[in-house]
Amino acid sequence: MRDSILKGEPLSKNVVGAANSEAVIEYVSKYKDAIGMIGVSWIGNSDDTAQLSFLEKIKLAQIECRDCTGTYVHPYLGNIALGKYPMVRPLYYVLKENYKGLGSGLANFLIYEKGQLIFKRAYLLPTRMQFDVRNMSISE
Repeated sequence: MRDSILKGEPLSKNVVGAANSEAVIEYVSKYKDAIGMIGVSWIGNSDDTAQLSFLEKIKLAQIECRDCTGTYVHPYLGNIALGKYPMVRPLYYVLKENYKGLGSGLANFLIYEKGQLIFKRAYLLPTRMQFDVRNMSISE
């Protein structure tokens, strides 16, 4: 968070940590001036009663779209897909296997339609991803 949001600046002394996303929602709902950060998968499912109850407790902030003139956007999948919502992060897979096996099979599965539907079901942005497989060694 320090690098992606604060551009290397230190965190304020007012910053507090939470155990998980649900704890962030509870904290923000309790303290009027608090701001929290959670993944869009916690508030994206309009059919999930738990997620709807979260949205009753908090207010979603709009963030300035850098490529749109004077526009502020919510963290909806459409805004993320169109590049309008700026607070996104990539997802990386780390495969630790000495041969092509289950790990590389899973990575291969995830780049095609059925695998991408898993991301969609989790309210993460499904996108056709390029996976690079690199050999590396880890010293302990």
